[in-house]
Amino acid sequence: STLCHTTISKANEVVAFGLEMKDTLDGLSADGTLQADKFEIIKDLVDGDRIREATALAGELGDLALQCVDKSQDMMEAIELGIDSLPDIIEDRIENKMERAAKKGAKDSDPNLPDVETHTRELQTLVTNVEDVNLFTVMSSGKMAFDGLRAKGEVCQDMFSTVRKFSEDVSEVSDAIRNFTLKGLDIGAMKELVYDAWRCLRLSSLIQQFSEGVGKIIKWIINLFKRASEKLGSIWGALARAKDILGDCVQYVVECIRLCNDAKSRSGELCDLSAEIREHLVNIVTFDRDAIASIKDLSDGDEIRRAIQLATTMDDIAKECIEQILVAIRKVCAAIKSMPDVLTEGLDKEPKQIEVSGGTRAISFGVDDDDDDDTVPVDGVDISGDVDELDGMRVAIEEANVFESVQKSSDGFDGVKAKIGLCGDMIIQSRGFADHCDTAIKSFGGAWDLESAQNHILELFEIVSLGKLIKNYVKEIKKLVRANIALMEAVMNKFKDIDFVPDQLEDLIEDVGDGLKDLGKKLAFWKK
Repeated sequence: STLCHTTISKANEVVAFGLEMKDTLDGLSADGTLQADKFEIIKDLVDGDRIREATALAGELGDLALQCVDKSQDMMEAIELGIDSLPDIIEDRIENKMERAAKKGAKDSDPNLPDVETHTRELQTLVTNVEDVNLFTVMSSGKMAFDGLRAKGEVCQDMFSTVRKFSEDVSEVSDAIRNFTLKGLDIGAMKELVYDAWRCLRLSSLIQQFSEGVGKIIKWIINLFKRASEKLGSIWGALARAKDILGDCVQYVVECIRLCNDAKSRSGELCDLSAEIREHLVNIVTFDRDAIASIKDLSDGDEIRRAIQLATTMDDIAKECIEQILVAIRKVCAAIKSMPDVLTEGLDKEPKQIEVSGGTRAISFGVDDDDDDDTVPVDGVDISGDVDELDGMRVAIEEANVFESVQKSSDGFDGVKAKIGLCGDMIIQSRGFADHCDTAIKSFGGAWDLESAQNHILELFEIVSLGKLIKNYVKEIKKLVRANIALMEAVMNKFKDIDFVPDQLEDLIEDVGDGLKDLGKKLAFWKK
């Protein structure tokens, strides 16, 4: 009796666990969506202490079922011995004990043995579904698995309750046999005693059959517990890790956006300054009325130094931007690589086009995070022609004579303005890529539509692809900026070699300037 009560109690716990798990999963995805911050909760549910406790509980239940089988066997042997000890006149009437007990000791009210084969097949199907789970079915398979555990737990619970009832009946009938005496024996009492013997054998056989049947079901329940924990736990764990990694990547993407904004501001400032310097150089070449002022402005080299400093700062910003985006790429690639294959199975890995930064961009599915990988992405940019153009201008300045140098320098700063403008455009595009990464991260960490869950996995590849585009664009910007710096330094060095304003000429210019001012005052007087 104690054994039966224990088995029923533990079966109740298995049922309660399955119901708890199924209800929890239903509650988390009641409207067909699932918040990404619940991934860790589900992971702990399907692969945490609770399911390990439930698996151990099911194991104990299986052991108890085996004990019930052993007890039933002991019981049948004891009953047979008891029958053998009856007087021959009675014992002879109970021939072929076990063979005939099913008929002689049966009652119409005896429950039929549940279809154990059907129940085990259904559990096998649930195990197969869990083993074949993918991103589309991970939630539904989990619900079905734990609902199946609940349902089969109830079957075990009912079967153990039946075993307990059989055991209580055996106890009552066996008491009647033990208390039997020959004194006052009549035919009716003899028939009743024979029936009790048959009944005991029948009940013992039923206890054995039910216990063996429930043992088979429990084996598959344990198998389902283990496979659900391993497979579902790995999937939800990978999704939870990916969400946390992307959450950590936000800081790098946001910093990349800030650096792009800073670089764009400085590129605009450098474009304006380059235009001013070129205007001074044009004034000197044409030697118009502003030539003297332009010579004085350029003679100390401060404006060109400021332009070089702006470009150098842009180069530093670009370097920092690359470092930030590389950290994000490495982390997201690590998240993708750690994912079970089932999360990317069925994903169409042909390059896809998405709308980004005012145009379409190709999304690839490579997860190579090699820092030294200079492979140009499908939609990458190559400004080698622009760099060659600036290098050509630089060489022309370096090789120019005194008379040619100002014109060549003017052409050079015209090139600086144009190429820094190109850098600005590329920075804006890079900022657009970073904005899209930020949007993708927020989407991944938000509400998941379970019917289109693979779109969120695609977002991981979008972030990597766009991160590589940012790296490519910013590396090209660095090349362009450095070519501009080299050109401006060539102009600076050329100006050092040419004394545009000798001391005597400078005095004359100042005198002429003062004279022009006086003449202007007189002209103003005569106009009155």
